[in-house]
Amino acid sequence: MSLMERLSSRKTKINREIERSLAVGENETLREAMKHYPLAGGKRLRPLLSYLVAEAISGDGDVTIPFGVGLELLHNFTLVHDDIMDRSDFRRGITAVHKKFDVPTAIIAGDALFALAFEQLCNLQVDDALLRIIVNDTALAVREVAEGQQMDMEFEKRTDITVKDYLTMVDKKTARLYFTAARTGAIVARAPMDVIRAMGDMGYLMGTGFQIWDDVLDLEGEEDKTGKPFGGDIKEGKRTLMVVYAFSHLKGDERKTFQSILGNQKASKKSIQDAVELLHSCGAVSYAKNFALEYIREAKEKTSGLRSSEAKDLLLDLIDYSVRRDN
Repeated sequence: MSLMERLSSRKTKINREIERSLAVGENETLREAMKHYPLAGGKRLRPLLSYLVAEAISGDGDVTIPFGVGLELLHNFTLVHDDIMDRSDFRRGITAVHKKFDVPTAIIAGDALFALAFEQLCNLQVDDALLRIIVNDTALAVREVAEGQQMDMEFEKRTDITVKDYLTMVDKKTARLYFTAARTGAIVARAPMDVIRAMGDMGYLMGTGFQIWDDVLDLEGEEDKTGKPFGGDIKEGKRTLMVVYAFSHLKGDERKTFQSILGNQKASKKSIQDAVELLHSCGAVSYAKNFALEYIREAKEKTSGLRSSEAKDLLLDLIDYSVRRDN
């Protein structure tokens, strides 16, 4: 049985609440635009992470569902706006929100998802002091995601990005939501501070590994599984860990060829394939894979303080899934 099959009952609870939360508002166009991504599927890794952390600590993951729903809505809000900025036509194998509707509607839908997420947080059954901590952590996470996105866009114009620069961007843009998911699961489960800190660290490590693996899938994943065009990050000029490595290791004509393709919106499929082959030949892809695997190994170590249970086993498998998935 696959991991997602083993998690199906938990995921069903989360999906049910996501769907219920989106049955709001009077304007049908806006409501449909808001629902377009959240109800198109998705792995629900962030709410599942929060759920399993709480379940592993206290035996009750259901208490995290309002938070998990809110976090998933926030994640989808960022996707709507990212796709506008990246000029992406598809997401999860479906037409992007700004293409199906229009750019102004997509912007408004993203804003509405942002607001709705914080409405969901207010459904958490915790005391006011804990709720303030959780809302503050979540708001900070969104601000850091925005900062990471800005860094990501600015990096596209530079060739001097270091591994440290890349990791700082990923910490903010991707890993911060995983950190918040895992940390909040521990907070809601009333874990002691050392466990809360360990779970937050685990989330950061898992989120970073997830993003690096996502970058690899852009080059190696099958389009019908990833829902994104092959080599899209190369066309967009994204400074992934592999690109950072390539700039340090490609020389002469190979470097010139790679630079001429990176960020070229008119690059042919053959040119994209040439760029991918250069990333493989200089060792960039292997480097990124090993980097991601090391982060996942460290993430799993952070769970050592949790007692043995089915929930902990599922949590460890979920961490592994970040770098074992094909979409």
